[in-house]
Amino acid sequence: MLRRWSNLDKWNIWALLAGLGFSAVLFAWSSFNLYNLAAANLRLISSFGAMALIDGAMLQLLEILVYGGLSLGLYLAFRGFDTEIIERWRASNKD
Repeated sequence: MLRRWSNLDKWNIWALLAGLGFSAVLFAWSSFNLYNLAAANLRLISSFGAMALIDGAMLQLLEILVYGGLSLGLYLAFRGFDTEIIERWRASNKD
């Protein structure tokens, strides 16, 4: 079942465009201000050390890492949809 869904060359072009837009929006949402939040968290940890970690900075750092992984996955999904759409467009121009 998963193999059928992961094979993008079988998808309808409208489904690909919807997936492209959906992954772009989710990527933007998940990565919004992620760098500034991570920099502030690391500055807090470097300034206050173990006390900041005990007060929740470690949990926040783990959340930032999870959002970073989610953002990376969504970016890769965006690039997958983008590549398939471009390949189809190029193939249609060769005919």
